[in-house]
Amino acid sequence: MPLVNQSSLLYLWDLRTLFLGPLAELLELSQAAATLVLGLDHEFVLESAGELVHCRSALLPAGSRVRLQPGQNRLVVWYLDPFGADFGSLRGRMARQEAGLFVELEQETGWIARHLDLLQEAATPEQAYALIEQLLGTSSADASVLKIDPRILRVVELIKRDVSNNLSARYLAAQVDLSEPRLSQLFKDTLGVPIRRYRQWHRLFVTAVGVTRGLSLTTAALEAGFTDSAHFSRTFRSILGMTPSAMLSPRGKIRMYAG
Repeated sequence: MPLVNQSSLLYLWDLRTLFLGPLAELLELSQAAATLVLGLDHEFVLESAGELVHCRSALLPAGSRVRLQPGQNRLVVWYLDPFGADFGSLRGRMARQEAGLFVELEQETGWIARHLDLLQEAATPEQAYALIEQLLGTSSADASVLKIDPRILRVVELIKRDVSNNLSARYLAAQVDLSEPRLSQLFKDTLGVPIRRYRQWHRLFVTAVGVTRGLSLTTAALEAGFTDSAHFSRTFRSILGMTPSAMLSPRGKIRMYAG
C-alpha cells in the first residue's frame, strides 16, 4: 500500500481491497494477493526478474516480488480476490506479458477515468465495489468459490475465523483429511501463496479494519494476532514495501472504509 502525502482513499472488503491516491517512494512488494495497478497521472516503472517494465497498468500475480517506482504518481492499487476469479478475468485483457507480469489493460483510458472519478468524488464503498464488478464484467468474486476445492475453502475459513492464532499446517490438514505436504501444495496452487503468507496478509487486513473502527494501530495489530508492533511493522514492510504508519495512522490524510 502506498505512501500518502495528500488525500487518499482506502476501501477494505472481505475479498478485495482498493487504494487510490498519491504515491511517491520506491516500494518493494512481495505480493500476497494478485494486484492490479493503474497510474492515474502517467506511467510508473516496475522491476521484476531483473527487468524494468514501463507501463500505465499492470496485473501482478500472487507471489510476485516486484519493485515499484511510481514517479510522483497517483495510483490505483486493487488487491484482488484470493481465489483467482478477478485475476482470471483480467489476465485475458492485458495486451502483453513482461518479466512475469501482465501489462497494458485493454480500455485502459476508460478504467483510469472511472477511477479518477472515484477519487475526486470520494465515492462510497458501495459505489467503489460496484465499479469493479461492472468493469470486470463478471458476477461477484463470491461466485468463484464454487469452483474451489472445498477443503481449501474450509482451511481459509478456519484461518479467517481464528486469525489471531497460529493454527499449524498439521492441524489444518487434519481438519480436511489431507496430509500436511498435500495441503501445503494444494493451498499454494490455489491461492498462489503459502498458508503462512496468506495468514499474514489477512492479519494486515484485519488490522486495517480495526483502525477504521477506531482502534489504535497497536491495539488493532495485537488483536489481529501480531505479537507486538515490531512484528506487525516487519510483516507490513515485507509484503507492502513501506512502514505502516504512513498508511494506517489516523493522522494520515486518508479516508478509510471497511465494507
